[in-house]
Amino acid sequence: MILDDKIAAGDVIVLDGAIGSEVDRLGGRMDAAAWCGVANRTHPDTVRRVHESYLEAGADVITTNTFATCRHVLEGAGYGGETVAINRRAVELAREALHRVAPDRPVAIAGSMSNNVAWLPGTVGADPAYLPSPQHEAANYREMADTLAEAGCDLLIMEMMLDVRHASRVMEAALATGLPVWTGISTSQGPGGTMVGWDQAREEGDGRLPEGYEQATTEPLEVIVDALCALGPQAVGIMHSSLPSTTRGLEVLFERWSGPVMAYPEATGFDAETRQARDPVTPEDFAAHCRDWVESGVQIIGGCCGTTIHHIRAMVDGLPDRPGRHP
Repeated sequence: MILDDKIAAGDVIVLDGAIGSEVDRLGGRMDAAAWCGVANRTHPDTVRRVHESYLEAGADVITTNTFATCRHVLEGAGYGGETVAINRRAVELAREALHRVAPDRPVAIAGSMSNNVAWLPGTVGADPAYLPSPQHEAANYREMADTLAEAGCDLLIMEMMLDVRHASRVMEAALATGLPVWTGISTSQGPGGTMVGWDQAREEGDGRLPEGYEQATTEPLEVIVDALCALGPQAVGIMHSSLPSTTRGLEVLFERWSGPVMAYPEATGFDAETRQARDPVTPEDFAAHCRDWVESGVQIIGGCCGTTIHHIRAMVDGLPDRPGRHP
């Protein structure tokens, strides 16, 4: 893989920031069921520009706009028959951005895969009409992983892994391609301060979950980490988690994983502790946390929902040197 030398040297690898929320911020179409999943089709120029902006900021990895493009998600938006085409287009847009902005730099294209499901319109809760059976879920992940690999991704990045059962299915599909797999786990602080898989009921603001929503039992973070690390990813990290939860989650991860570690938190305006809206994380605060994590041993660093090009620029400017890092 194009970044293997950087990984082996212990160099800092700059991951990009949010894709979906940046597409939204820049005016791309967001779908009620598939969030940013159809923007590759409806607003390709916006998607490409998001990639270009992160490359201009110094990203070593750009992530395809495919977090919400698995077949059972796109079916909820009425685009199930275009699943392969929409995923291929996402990789094409990332490749076009790379050729335009950084054709001579060693930049990797990461194909995003998740356990996301089609949402009930107006919420971020699952639409039961489009929940796949375990067999269809596994088949859809394999279709997506193969499509991303064949379209030219350098690696596959698992995003918002928050349990063992579903995360294992998507990881197994990704690993079967033979590409390197980076696994991003999302975590929340549970009762008594214990770290658990991301708790949607706790982390989402009022009004974003459907009436009668029932949170599945969250698993201890240690259990999730051990199970997913055992499958053989190249790198493992904490992502789409609050700044405090990311710090706590990394402590758990460092105790249980000796390979490359990544971190890319969310930076939205909701405080799960107080259940109150708060100001979004500033680029300066975000950059300071990222520097601390890199100094603690994180090698792959970037941002998730709510982070903008301004956050990534501030982060890059504030990163410390690391062994093997080249000017």
